[in-house]
Amino acid sequence: MKRNSFLLKSSSRITMLKQAIKYIAIFLLSGIYQPSIADPLVSLRIWQFHELDMAYVLKAMKRASDYNINTVVFSHGMIGEVSQLYDGSTRGNQLRKLANEAHALNLKVWIWIHELEFDVPTKYFEKNVVQMDKKGFWDWLKRKYEKLFNDYPEFDGIILTFHETEYKIFKEKEVISKLPMPERFAKMINTINDLCQKYKKDFVVRSFLYEPQEMKWFRQGLQKVSKRVMLQSKAVPHDWQPFYPHNPMIGKFPDRKLIVEFDCSSEFTGKNRIPYASPEYFEYRWRYDLKQPGVVGYNARLDHGGYDALFTPNEINIYTLYRLTEDEKVIAKDIWEEWTALHYGEKAAKQVELALRPSFEIVNKSFFVHKFWITNHSQLPSFGYAESHISSRTIAKWIVEQCHYQQMEERLKHPDPILLETILAEKDTAIALSEEALQYLHQVKPFLTSEQYDDLYWRLALLHRTALIWKLHAEAFFGYKITAEGHQVVGLKERVRRAVNALYREADVSEKSPYIVDFPPASAAEIRKVAAELEVMINMRRTVRNTILHEIGNIPIEDIELEGKSEDAVYEVTVKPDGNKEVKLFINQKGQLVEKREELDLSELPDAIINHIQNRINRQEIESSEVWKQYQGGSIFYEIEIETRNGDYKFKVNERVIL
Repeated sequence: MKRNSFLLKSSSRITMLKQAIKYIAIFLLSGIYQPSIADPLVSLRIWQFHELDMAYVLKAMKRASDYNINTVVFSHGMIGEVSQLYDGSTRGNQLRKLANEAHALNLKVWIWIHELEFDVPTKYFEKNVVQMDKKGFWDWLKRKYEKLFNDYPEFDGIILTFHETEYKIFKEKEVISKLPMPERFAKMINTINDLCQKYKKDFVVRSFLYEPQEMKWFRQGLQKVSKRVMLQSKAVPHDWQPFYPHNPMIGKFPDRKLIVEFDCSSEFTGKNRIPYASPEYFEYRWRYDLKQPGVVGYNARLDHGGYDALFTPNEINIYTLYRLTEDEKVIAKDIWEEWTALHYGEKAAKQVELALRPSFEIVNKSFFVHKFWITNHSQLPSFGYAESHISSRTIAKWIVEQCHYQQMEERLKHPDPILLETILAEKDTAIALSEEALQYLHQVKPFLTSEQYDDLYWRLALLHRTALIWKLHAEAFFGYKITAEGHQVVGLKERVRRAVNALYREADVSEKSPYIVDFPPASAAEIRKVAAELEVMINMRRTVRNTILHEIGNIPIEDIELEGKSEDAVYEVTVKPDGNKEVKLFINQKGQLVEKREELDLSELPDAIINHIQNRINRQEIESSEVWKQYQGGSIFYEIEIETRNGDYKFKVNERVIL
């Protein structure tokens, strides 16, 4: 596990109302913190765990009472599908044990699930597409949840997600039904809710979807759903982009209980390894949410990918949600004063605040470009990731009334020399702020224990390195794009090469750091991979570029690698024309297309091959599959690899072969 360590002056750390006597006088006499007499502003106060680390989850749950938490959620690496409880692993027993421990701490337990998943029976498929209208389908779904609730009575409720699952009910290529999209959502929710009601289980559905149209279907479907079903929506429309507007779902269902989901795990903003202390941001979001009708609680993610917020400086974000929920009058300024005094002592509090406060702006100016998303889950992005996410995660689709976001999207897709300088100026600001943060830390060193200072130092030093490295990447990435657009700028090509070479040198520094190792952000592996890809791009011959342009047009490149040496080397170019399935081009140094491969679903294979597979493999035994249509030397081949519970099947057939 990648647990963060955080050494504090108090052994039990924050216990809120039960805090160590040493600090009670500070708060009561100075007015920094007054215990709340009123009830919390919302009834549901939730922590969500992501990784099945028994020791950590048990340790963290024992802290829940400090924050007045009354519910925990097991998700992601702990559980994501009902079928995982029946896969022969120890997962079910581990979760059962954790649930019993949670109950002993007066915590409810909900589990995270997706539909539709891998366990749909074969008889409800045609060409690998789920036939939701086939007789018996809905009875099968009911039996599934009957079994779940009978076998695992320890779970008090479920949270259902419709996206990022094997068969999405709103995707025609994955699920077929005569029901309109809103009706599909409604029927599935009501069907599962009937079982939840029967077994007295809480039922929450998430509005997490990728596109505005998908959210519209979901919103229409939810209007036809029992009012006992609770809604959970992220504070922002999609993933954790701090510049997104408030989630439009919040407040749209005044007669339905709604939980707002927050990211305290810093999934996209440094993985809690670098400070991202954000009381003002959380105040902005949560105060807005609390004013909306229907809002009854919050759900704070703690440890996405194993990078926990507890026991790090970013625990201030968890504390912020707690305090805002306990006291409607408290503001971010109060929270900074309380938290830094609680953790670092009164003498150090102000300087520690000055060191941590800029981290929100530093990370945002480093990881985002003029408020646009390009960083890949706190890691340097590949060329294709950065290129595609400018549009796929654009603010413009969520704020359509403000045309300047659309204009900026176009400029970032087709940058010019002036834009490059504004981007680098943004990165320079982040670097300067990170240097100031280190200066503040140095000034407060006499008032900190050595453990506290060392912990803050390595995190702030890594924040500074992150700002430097992300500037180098911005100069190389956007500089290359400007040259590819045909702009003639004296010295720009040399600047791009210099930035790439500097990335390689920074990778060497990261490799030697005992604090970075292989973990993001700024790990040696991620830096070298991105630098190598950029190096391939800038050294590419014009004939190769022309072939790529002819084959894919303006589709963003997902990945590009150079295989082999010298004149025999071949470029492997990966794109995703439909945003999902890959197409790979293999182009030699002369610019000739040697081979083309298209990723397919099993359902897209010729009928003869599908019949061959179905005669030999039970669909329910299939755990994963990989299918490629290969164009080579004027012939077409299908390369198929299927992983089942009983073994793997690999074969390659010519299109003309009849099986």
